[in-house]
Amino acid sequence: MSKRHIFKCLALAALMSSSAVGAVKAAENGNTQYAPGSPQFYAGGIPPFPGLYFLSQTSYYASDRTNDSNGNEVPIKFKVNSLAETMRFLYISDLKIAGGDVWGQLVVPLVRLDLTLPFGRDKTFTLADMTATVGVAWHLDRANTFLVGLDVAMPTGPYSSSNLANVGLNHWSFQPTIGYHYLDPQGLEIGTTARLIFNTENESTDYRTGTEFVWDYAIGWNFDKWRVGAVGYYLQQLTDDKGPRAAADGHRGKGFAIGPSITYTFNPAMQISASWQHDIVAENRSQGDTIWLNFATKF
Repeated sequence: MSKRHIFKCLALAALMSSSAVGAVKAAENGNTQYAPGSPQFYAGGIPPFPGLYFLSQTSYYASDRTNDSNGNEVPIKFKVNSLAETMRFLYISDLKIAGGDVWGQLVVPLVRLDLTLPFGRDKTFTLADMTATVGVAWHLDRANTFLVGLDVAMPTGPYSSSNLANVGLNHWSFQPTIGYHYLDPQGLEIGTTARLIFNTENESTDYRTGTEFVWDYAIGWNFDKWRVGAVGYYLQQLTDDKGPRAAADGHRGKGFAIGPSITYTFNPAMQISASWQHDIVAENRSQGDTIWLNFATKF
């Protein structure tokens, strides 16, 4: 396996979590502990050799529209802007389980959130909820990687029920995930992950966000040091929100986004990529656009 092939399998975001960019969605106060669409071409891949890897993701989300359960715009004054810097540290160990490599990840997001609603405006800049991951990855051959893992999102960000804008959510979530990555260094590349998000109750408000399913995807083509393709996500909330302030219809969210992606590999241990994702479908969610700038390297 070539060094360039190894690096392009780098997937610190294989089991991505909690950048808080997806603000103002379904769930309590419009927040979620996972940012759909964040894995991009890192989805489903893990480097085949032990070591410490790093991925920086800078992302910007903007929306001035929020939709009801039928996907129709709600006629209210609404605007949200979110700028996040998410640092992801991935460690591949020497341990093996059933022939697979044991790995772990720590996700540290810093978020600036600006939210305007008819009854007020709120801004905040702070550490959001951090996430820890443990998983196992199987490198079936030079091109195919399969993985399983568990993300645990922790209530590390500050929270107050009186704030309009909270990037800390004051609850935990447990996110079992499976992923697959296919890579031809001079051709087709596919990355995908599927996860369930089980949320615990916010004890300050007695509110529990329903269970969510998220499928992240990427498909593209490699040309020497360049890769071009499309990235996005599909989200479906499977169970109702629960609590004294939960909507009667359960406030289940649904979303689908897609957009272009481009990547340049400087050398086998350094890569930069950018993507834009537009929300085509949004039900009980804000509908907007997210821009990602990713920088990946190996320590």
